[in-house]
Amino acid sequence: VYDLGGLALHAGAKVVPTSKGERVFMIIGLSGTGKTTTTFADIDGSVPVQDDFIALMPGGRIYASEDGCFAKTYRLNPEDEPAIHGATTKPQSYLENGFQARNGGSVDFNDGSVTMNGRAVFALDDLKAYRDAQTVGAVDTLLILNRNENVIPAVARLAPEQAAAYFMLGETTGTSAGGPAEAGKFLRVPGTNPFFPLVHELQGNRLVELLRDHPVEVYLMNTGRVGGKEGDDRSKKVRVHHSSAIVQGIAEGTISWVRDPDFGYEIADGIPNFDDVELLQPRRLYQRQGRIVEYDEMVARLKRERIEEFAKYPALLPEIAAAVQ
Repeated sequence: VYDLGGLALHAGAKVVPTSKGERVFMIIGLSGTGKTTTTFADIDGSVPVQDDFIALMPGGRIYASEDGCFAKTYRLNPEDEPAIHGATTKPQSYLENGFQARNGGSVDFNDGSVTMNGRAVFALDDLKAYRDAQTVGAVDTLLILNRNENVIPAVARLAPEQAAAYFMLGETTGTSAGGPAEAGKFLRVPGTNPFFPLVHELQGNRLVELLRDHPVEVYLMNTGRVGGKEGDDRSKKVRVHHSSAIVQGIAEGTISWVRDPDFGYEIADGIPNFDDVELLQPRRLYQRQGRIVEYDEMVARLKRERIEEFAKYPALLPEIAAAVQ
């Protein structure tokens, strides 16, 4: 893929119908950040194209790599993820690290006593609906998932250089999906792609080339929390219905945007069917709770750490590193 001018991405893809026609979304993120959930969430009749790995080629063309899906099963339920739950519970699916009661009892997706890294493998044909990658158009939108716990908004709109910067940073909080060594730890994985076999600068530089060749709207999406870790009653969770409202708003072009004074990207001033502005503008939550000094300190620390991170990649285009300063 790389030799042909493209980039192999740890990503899902979906088609979202809108009043102005179909929009093709790519969703990249580490395991456990909500990549599969976002890909399969039904948004106004949207359908998945691919779950885990995609080749993005010049002109925005995508190629799929798999005829099946590899989904997390811990806490899987039909209310939040009906498509995945329906395919996972068919007799022909394969379960890995799942909990089943002895003597042929039922499978319990909520039991994490042995491991929370449960998985299911099922074929695309086991879904109610999906689209073949050969039948969809060029990519319109790229979502970079970030499972954060403090000052990252539920969504931010990125300029091309910012897009490449956050793509290279690959920031997230690790989950059990990455194994027990990653659970709960703050991670940086360039391209959110632990499988890239070449020097990482090639990922960021190639993404800039592809975005210049075929403009794509790029957004940073936080699928974690704002204001603190789970268990901190001052924090708020970005829930599946929040993420779905964001994707729908992006697809329909109904989000109003303002510039964030701290990080320079654009943050949402309002999204239809989204009920909490503090998830969209974390500064407001910290300010209301009298924690603005804590907020400012985290912003300064993140900026400093990101500059230090990019110093590890001397071959990276200078405009990428400059985008987060």
